[in-house]
Amino acid sequence: MTSDGEPGGSGAGDLGALAAELVGIPSVSGAEAALAERVTEWFTAVPGETHRLGNNVVHRGPPRPGRPLVVLAGHLDTVPPQGNAEPRFADGRLYGRGASDMKAGLAVMLALAGAAGRAGVSAAGLDAARFDLAWVFYECEEVAFERNGLRRLWPELPWLADAALAFLLEPTDCAAELGCLGSLHAEFTVRGRAAHSARPWLGENALYKALPFLARLASAEPHPVTTGGVTYQETLEVTTARCGVGRNVVPDAFTCNVNRRFAPTRTPEEAVAELCALAPPGVEVEVVDVSPGAPPATGHPLIAEFLDRFALERRAKQAWTDVAQFAQRGVPALNFGPGVPETAHRPDESVPLANLDRALAVLRDFLWRAGGAGA
Repeated sequence: MTSDGEPGGSGAGDLGALAAELVGIPSVSGAEAALAERVTEWFTAVPGETHRLGNNVVHRGPPRPGRPLVVLAGHLDTVPPQGNAEPRFADGRLYGRGASDMKAGLAVMLALAGAAGRAGVSAAGLDAARFDLAWVFYECEEVAFERNGLRRLWPELPWLADAALAFLLEPTDCAAELGCLGSLHAEFTVRGRAAHSARPWLGENALYKALPFLARLASAEPHPVTTGGVTYQETLEVTTARCGVGRNVVPDAFTCNVNRRFAPTRTPEEAVAELCALAPPGVEVEVVDVSPGAPPATGHPLIAEFLDRFALERRAKQAWTDVAQFAQRGVPALNFGPGVPETAHRPDESVPLANLDRALAVLRDFLWRAGGAGA
């Protein structure tokens, strides 16, 4: 680990050191085995039952009649590093790939388990909690939806769908981010005619043909949609493009991926129809994947209690998260975690160490104490 000093000297504390340890275990999507093993090891000292399903780890405390089940969930994977694989401390922050998205959240989850005292917090025992508790750590959230590890867990551990509430410890900067946007990816292809670049008049350049369509996409402004007291911004963005087969060949095809983020007030079918309607005549459209959004569940009593009790800032989740998977199965869920959304996936990805303590205090107070003042 690199830092402006050792973890103790940086003021990181044991919880910050735990988060740094997790950042230091590489876990790019599809390569989460080492981190899954570390999480499995952590739970050997926690009462209950641990399930290891591929690179997914689920631990459930001993069920007790009459106590509702609350799930704490977070993904193990990160996007690839950008010169930031090594964790470091500076200016009261932890830097490194995954620091915000979402190994800070994973550290808080482990601290809540109270295992081995590594988090520097003596969490109350599971018998004293007001809920039954389960922890879900899953693989491949940052890639195509069909690889998402949470999808595997629903049929193999059907009791997850009986939860009364789920917290996704996604980066929210310790605000409550409600619901989530839907996400749609589609490929648009413009066809031309290949020719030698020395005789371009014999061909038709597909890239040039695509320019008016690309200009139309570039002019699209975010569109606000307010529901449940929070405002989502619908967006439309070209994210990848491919064109041409050689430097001296007029390209006969241009293909770009368009990512549409849509408010949870729209169904996936409505979002697909709206996006396909943008294609000019002759432009081919192939829907690659679509993930439905989730409306803010502010009317649920447990979520209302959580929001009111801690006077948390409320805002829309300006991204897709697995809150949607829980919502599809009738489980009310919200995003709440220590990471900072604005630094996620950036070379300077970081999280304030104070956020770790704040997120842990809030969740511990809610899960172990009914009513009363907030943390």
